[in-house]
Amino acid sequence: MITTITSGVFSFLNGSALPVLLASGGIIYFGWTYYKANKTTNRIRKEVQQDIINRATIVLPKKDYDVACAGSKESDACTKISAIDIQQCNFCNSDGKPLNLSLYHCYVVHGDSMKYAGINNNDFIFVPIGFNIDSLNTFPEILVIRYREQNENKPLYKVRRAWYRGSIDDDLEQVANEIMTMPKFKRLTQQEGYKGPEWMIRDLKGKRLNDYKSAYFKDGVCPEKDKDIVISTTFDTVKKEIHFSIHPVSLIVGNVEESYTVKS
Repeated sequence: MITTITSGVFSFLNGSALPVLLASGGIIYFGWTYYKANKTTNRIRKEVQQDIINRATIVLPKKDYDVACAGSKESDACTKISAIDIQQCNFCNSDGKPLNLSLYHCYVVHGDSMKYAGINNNDFIFVPIGFNIDSLNTFPEILVIRYREQNENKPLYKVRRAWYRGSIDDDLEQVANEIMTMPKFKRLTQQEGYKGPEWMIRDLKGKRLNDYKSAYFKDGVCPEKDKDIVISTTFDTVKKEIHFSIHPVSLIVGNVEESYTVKS
């Protein structure tokens, strides 16, 4: 029996089945080897492509821009930041027409307090050169405002969404109620951080008004030059709350006409 089996084995090895078996094994081995090699090649190709992109991003011309702070984490913001030269980009306005960059001041946003207005961290925002405060007659408007106190190596500007222009002597509760009936404001009521109309009014007439008086009133009286105000909203990214703010019109730099997210 053993001899018969052995003979059968030798017969099989010497027969026509062996080349088929070897060929099948070779095809499987070749396919597996090709798959591994191709996978490795694709991975390397992607790495090379990403490296090219990274190198291109590094060598693209850059320029320093003023920072416009949008949020409470101002301690980690600086006066200027280096970003891609906007002259290397093709910007179009909302009508699809090329933007004449020579007509605008450009700022880079730091922070996410304006995210509910569609402006996010690191966005470019464009403010018309030669802004005239008398043109500020429709609301809401996104405004760039100078800080009253300018500290070394800290941002000189901030971004706020203004809803009203008037006087510090106005009935602020009535003003707040009118703001909160505006259709665009109603969208804020659906967002994180909105604490209701009573809280908004109480915070405005309390903390925000007291902050304004502390900064601008002298001997309990507001100078005429600081009576002209705008009331805005911001989203406090640390406390996670939407609140009003009061700013003198004299510190307004201009309104944001365009904003863009530029990705490397």
